[in-house]
Amino acid sequence: MTKIRIGVIGAGLIGRKHLRKLAEHGDYELAGIADVNAEQVAAEQPGARVFADYRKLLDEARPEAVIIASPNQLHAENGIACARAGIHILIEKPVTDSLETAAGLIAEVRKAGIRSLVGHHRRHHTQAKALKALLGEGRIGDVVGVSAIWATHKPADYFKAAPWRSQAGGGPILINLIHEIDFLRFAVGEIVAVEAIAANRQRGFAVEDTAAALLEFENGALGTFFLSDCAVTPWTMEQGLGEAPEFPFSGQSSYRLMGRRGTIEFPSLDQWTQEGGAQDWNKPIQAQANHAASIDPYVVQLDHFRDVVRGVTPSLQPVEDGARSLLVTLAIAEAATARRRVDLRERYAALGQGE
Repeated sequence: MTKIRIGVIGAGLIGRKHLRKLAEHGDYELAGIADVNAEQVAAEQPGARVFADYRKLLDEARPEAVIIASPNQLHAENGIACARAGIHILIEKPVTDSLETAAGLIAEVRKAGIRSLVGHHRRHHTQAKALKALLGEGRIGDVVGVSAIWATHKPADYFKAAPWRSQAGGGPILINLIHEIDFLRFAVGEIVAVEAIAANRQRGFAVEDTAAALLEFENGALGTFFLSDCAVTPWTMEQGLGEAPEFPFSGQSSYRLMGRRGTIEFPSLDQWTQEGGAQDWNKPIQAQANHAASIDPYVVQLDHFRDVVRGVTPSLQPVEDGARSLLVTLAIAEAATARRRVDLRERYAALGQGE
């Protein structure tokens, strides 16, 4: 079968990761790369066509599909240009930097009829798919609640390398929590209301270093999420899955999903139930291991995008769905500042009208 000619917009940290995976993937042919640091990228990517202007990549290299890995504030502009050129897109998360730009992107994607995939790569882990299947089978009954943690200690160099990370918008809510929110929406269901508090006492930056959120799901489940980038713990999704070299593997579960008939930990998938399906606090609780092989989610994501581009399968996460994860995360940031409950139902409807 003919290879898919693909371009990459943005050759930063995540863009370079995509380029490495594409080089090893037999179903893609790199049409070109667009990055403002074109000379540096050309030196790093010998043999590749490199453009300083992404529009020249679209016009001259004429790719069938593009991976958008540019800075967040450029996602909508890049995606709209691809849509108008009839080019399918895999757009990195967050889908855009605001709900307004997300609505504009959604409208153009729908008008052009192109196929889209948002790069929330954790949906592609076999453990995530196994969890969704186990919940769907009713292994723990109706989900009652979720308890989750993402807590690690970012080093001082992290902030020195990019001073904006110590300013508003650079904290763990908007940088890190969006991954977790998307995972919860995928595994448990839509989130319809949030509350939150945040603190910056540890570093004293203008942005939070610790936050706690309350989540209400459409199916009636409730959730708590503790988030910090100044606490030493083994409880992050990255450490539990071993998906990133920057996070040494711990194998520890940072999620507990609790139901009427039992509990499942994630990502270990350890299941806790009572013998015979009993629901009685006087009965002992037994553990059962569930296994799912570890894979490279970025490779599986490329496999899925290939099938989406070819029309073989519907997108696991089109831009409309990615915008919902952005909506929830922005609402948590708002709730932490205002210290009030934020109902999301009207906001989902407004986002839908913008489509």
